[in-house]
Amino acid sequence: MALFETEALILRTYNLAEADKIVVCLSRSAGLIRGVAKGCRKLKNRFGASLEPFTLVNLTYYEKEHQELVSLRQVEILKSRFNLSSNTALLTGFAYMGDLLTDFSAPHQANDNLFRMALASFEAVAQVPSDLEAVLRYFEVWVLKLEGFLPDLRTCASCHKVFGEEVVYLTSDLSLRCLQCSNGRGSVVSKHLRSHLRSAEKLSPAKFAEEAREVPKEIGKEMAELTFQIIGRVLERMPRVRPAS
Repeated sequence: MALFETEALILRTYNLAEADKIVVCLSRSAGLIRGVAKGCRKLKNRFGASLEPFTLVNLTYYEKEHQELVSLRQVEILKSRFNLSSNTALLTGFAYMGDLLTDFSAPHQANDNLFRMALASFEAVAQVPSDLEAVLRYFEVWVLKLEGFLPDLRTCASCHKVFGEEVVYLTSDLSLRCLQCSNGRGSVVSKHLRSHLRSAEKLSPAKFAEEAREVPKEIGKEMAELTFQIIGRVLERMPRVRPAS
């Protein structure tokens, strides 16, 4: 049995038996982890409030070879979100981000870029709750990008022509194509939306949210429809939670 220590973001918990919980978290050094916190539902337990969703912790756990569930030994709070627990919209948004991390992260495979992006996104919303919707769009773009599902925003997937002012189309294979190559079939992606998507690729979540305040609501809605469409096709189902847009 090996002992490991890592930073981790608590995503979700489930009750197990009478006194235990299964804890789902995204860790910096081991990717998605599912572990058992024994006795955490007892009145007196060593975990306290450290297993609340969206808490950043320092996690120590045991792992047995060929077993998916690890055993949590110690959890130390590094940053909590207790002050946001009364904001229903924020908690729904956080739950949605947590679900995407769970759905797109491979178990026990570290992805430091994804981990850092997730932390920055949660922090951006915590600092400016009114930016929730823009940060959710940023988060969707980067989850798709880091997992290899975001289409090339600059050139046609068929003829490789650089897109200009024209409308392009998201085709059934989740690629962007010009009018000629797509024959006008697929979901329309405007020039303004492509520009907004490229901004998400270049900026931090906080900076993107700041710039998004000046973007017309129609573009934000178009972006939400596009990212959610791609996510649904990749997962072959709709996410369990979808915040109101």
